[in-house]
Amino acid sequence: MNRSIHKGRDSRFLLAAAVLLFLGVCGYLGVFLFGALSALAESPPPVPAESPAALRGVALRRERVIEPIPGAEDGKRLTGRGIYFAACDGYEALTPTPPDALTAETLTALLRASPGEIGEARLVEENAWYYAALLPSGEAPAPGPCRLRFSGFGESVPARLLEVREEKGEALLLFRLLQGGPYLNLRFIEAEIERG
Repeated sequence: MNRSIHKGRDSRFLLAAAVLLFLGVCGYLGVFLFGALSALAESPPPVPAESPAALRGVALRRERVIEPIPGAEDGKRLTGRGIYFAACDGYEALTPTPPDALTAETLTALLRASPGEIGEARLVEENAWYYAALLPSGEAPAPGPCRLRFSGFGESVPARLLEVREEKGEALLLFRLLQGGPYLNLRFIEAEIERG
């Protein structure tokens, strides 16, 4: 009789030990599986910001050579006429009319153009101006608002990419900018598109 009681106690002890061992293994597997599933469910790490696209282009604006105006301040607006500059670079007739008529071929020709006769003063007739550049096909961002950082300038300029035209393996980008000031002296210049 004593032996059967002892035997019953042993089997209960073994059963309890087996249950505890089973629960321990299940707990360990649960923690492992939860960690693995959590890792799968986590969002991927953020993609590093794309490096700015480097452009080589030309600034285009409506301007013309005029006779110097005595007493007129450089870079100041003349009432009803435009913004006066006392210097010319010979490219004042560069802007095609209208700028959206530009093609990759005509832009390539503009980038290789030689200066014409250099005048003594010029008048920029609108504060709005354009920047046209070429990129390899497939590298251009979508049209919309962006910023351009011109070589040699600390701050970027708000701009709108008006149009992207893919032609013969190249993308022609046409930007419109509203900020004038010293930027209205730019001509052939490099820029970076800042996205986001």
